[in-house]
Amino acid sequence: MRATDCIARAFSTMFHPLLMPTIGIFILFQLNTYVSFSLTPEARRFIMLIIFLNTALVPVFSILVLKHTGYIRDLLLDSRGERILPLTVAAVMFFLTYYLLLQTSLPSLIYFFVMGGTILVLLSLMVSFLWKISLHMVSLGGVTGFLIITALLLRIEVSWMIASVFLVSGLTGASRIHLKAHSPAQVYTGYLLGVAVMLLLFLYLKT
Repeated sequence: MRATDCIARAFSTMFHPLLMPTIGIFILFQLNTYVSFSLTPEARRFIMLIIFLNTALVPVFSILVLKHTGYIRDLLLDSRGERILPLTVAAVMFFLTYYLLLQTSLPSLIYFFVMGGTILVLLSLMVSFLWKISLHMVSLGGVTGFLIITALLLRIEVSWMIASVFLVSGLTGASRIHLKAHSPAQVYTGYLLGVAVMLLLFLYLKT
């Protein structure tokens, strides 16, 4: 395997869509805002554990089971037809996470982020019946949009972090194209969908 293929595979794995909710919440907790200050370290760890278990570990386990049974061939779900069942499982787990967190008193930004992720998974599932949108870019677009909203809502300066996520998104998108997993249109559409849903959801919730 060529070095460029290895690098592209590494980006595809490190920034897998199922890791984005955990990464997004981790970033939020690193910012010096009321969100972090209003929660104890134990509460932050518990929230991250719940999000990681429900939106990453359980869906990954379901993908491994489906691969073992022969339903899917690739853990990165590069085939459009193989995405339907894993995305259905992910949608259920995302909604369950949102419902569980809603039972506790948490900063609204956390609910907002998980709600946005749930909507993006459902939209990706519906699109996947007809077209192979880039799930990597949908999730990275969601994180980008969430950071923009966080900066606007909390009036904090995180332009360097937004630029970093934008750079990572570009490199990941280029990796997906290099691996021939997606066309440029599928990559751009996925990223724009992720950003747009988060921004539109924010505008709706603010009204």
